Amino acid sequence: MREVIYSRVDEDLINSLGGWARNSEIFKSDSASRPPSDYVVIKLFEDGSSVVFNAPGELPRLSPVVVGGPPQTVDSTPGSGTKTRWRVIAHREEGVTTVVAKDLTRDSALLYGLAMVQFIISLLVLAVLALLSYYVVRQAMAPLREVERTAGEIAAGDLDRRVPAWPRTTEVGQLAYALNTMIGQLQESVETAQSKEEQMRRFVGDASHELRTPLTSVRGYTELYRSGATDDVDMVLKRIDDESRRMSLLVEDLLALTRAEGSRLELKTVDLLELSLSVASSARAAFPGRTVHVKNETSSVPVVEGDASRLHQVLLNLISNGLTHGGPEAEVTVTLQLEDEDVVLTVADDGRGMPADVAAQVFERFYREDASRSRASGGSGLGLAITKSLVDKHGGTITVDSEEGVGSTFTVRLPR
Repeated sequence: MREVIYSRVDEDLINSLGGWARNSEIFKSDSASRPPSDYVVIKLFEDGSSVVFNAPGELPRLSPVVVGGPPQTVDSTPGSGTKTRWRVIAHREEGVTTVVAKDLTRDSALLYGLAMVQFIISLLVLAVLALLSYYVVRQAMAPLREVERTAGEIAAGDLDRRVPAWPRTTEVGQLAYALNTMIGQLQESVETAQSKEEQMRRFVGDASHELRTPLTSVRGYTELYRSGATDDVDMVLKRIDDESRRMSLLVEDLLALTRAEGSRLELKTVDLLELSLSVASSARAAFPGRTVHVKNETSSVPVVEGDASRLHQVLLNLISNGLTHGGPEAEVTVTLQLEDEDVVLTVADDGRGMPADVAAQVFERFYREDASRSRASGGSGLGLAITKSLVDKHGGTITVDSEEGVGSTFTVRLPR
């Protein structure tokens, strides 16, 4: 801007040398033809005299001025007491040097005003840019603040929380996806650990509860023998051996139940008809003289995706339960059917049956309709609990329908 103003002033000074500055008569007039009030003309003669036209009371310092050179900026003469700046040009013609000077006070004020306007506009632009940048950065940081809040809630124990899903084409979207994946894996690990811990607590609680009775019996027979109340050593040893066997069976069943709840299934295609025939044959060998029928009412091979060894255990538990608790004359029938997307396997016996209140609790751990009779027969009360756990692991369901004097029917539904 300074160059533009000075260029205009220089143009006026050069024009004045070729125009009104040459006419001496113009300076004697009071008319509008006089030079502008901020111009000073000085004529210097060869004899050392000089004439000043339109002098405002102070003059520019002429010593730095180069005659015939371009316009220059100089200060006022020393001792004038002002700091006025002048733009000066000098030209020599016919022994007379003409100096034209312009007071730059108004031009400097204009430059100052323009600078202030530019400064204020710059401040306003900077303020607007700062506000705009703040808004843009705040909007850009909003997802990260949401991530921070979610991380705080997760740290407080809420593992169900997830970071909102943003497009994965952005860095924040990729971060959110990675965090959600990590949180999901963390939640799965925590739930698995909690499940294992709960299984262990249940195992310890169940074992301590169920082992209390046989341990008490062993201790009782030991104290009986030590006190001399009986001399029948064989009887005492037999009772201790029986209780030890029951404790061993109980621990084995507890471990089987724990494995059923916590182990992974080895899934493959299982032919339930072939499996049923195999288990029925094993049951006939284990219960000589007992009858086990297998009926296939399906129009195709009844196959499911499952763990063959676990399904073998399910079927064997149900058949053994019917032969053991149905009575010595009870027969067991295994029936295979297809319903919608499920294979339905029923194990029915025509034995004693159960009351409704007993049937509602048969899948509970350690439940026995007659505790003394069940313990005497070697049962731990865990067989059906293990069976239900294995069926649940396969994504199926198991129910029981029983009537006293008629028999019991266990129905297992497994997805194909």
